[in-house]
Amino acid sequence: MTAKSREKLAWEFAKILNQEARDLAAAGVDIIQFDEPAFNVFFDEVNDWGIAALEKAIEGVECETGVHICYGYGIKANTDWKKTLGSEWRQYEEIFPKLQASNIDIVSLECQNSHVPMELIELIRGKKVMVGAIDVATNTIETPEEVAATLRKALKFVDADKLYPCTNCGMTPLSRQVAQGKLKALSAGAAIVREELAR
Repeated sequence: MTAKSREKLAWEFAKILNQEARDLAAAGVDIIQFDEPAFNVFFDEVNDWGIAALEKAIEGVECETGVHICYGYGIKANTDWKKTLGSEWRQYEEIFPKLQASNIDIVSLECQNSHVPMELIELIRGKKVMVGAIDVATNTIETPEEVAATLRKALKFVDADKLYPCTNCGMTPLSRQVAQGKLKALSAGAAIVREELAR
């Protein structure tokens, strides 16, 4: 697929997603999240038309909107690509300034067991940030303290009232038991940090 045909397809998807998002908002949904699997790869396209297409998708949507910037998992192509990224994953650095200036309300990030330097969150200060504190690519269940440690790191770069603890991505590949364990850890870790902030 050429860059031009990718752009054309993106605009068509943006129109369709916009209509669906407007319908969901009209039905009473509070937050609509868009998943974006390509912003960490096609930087030129993000700058040329990617953010604009995202803006089209949220145009006139009367509820909060978020975007999940995904690093991908679960398939060999993603795993192989991530092995080439080195010890620091700085892809967010390329796109955060544009996202910070966009009309999107919330940015969802993968922070647990990734190599994303936490200080990059500073580039979107002012936005609400969903900080991924649960790794969805492993069956190992995080401890509440591990979750709390990730959230504490993020709090250096995002205001407490704008930080939303979450998972790195969806948990479909995990068993129900593992997913429930991870969600309990997320809740308990968030409670630890909430209590610390209340002191």
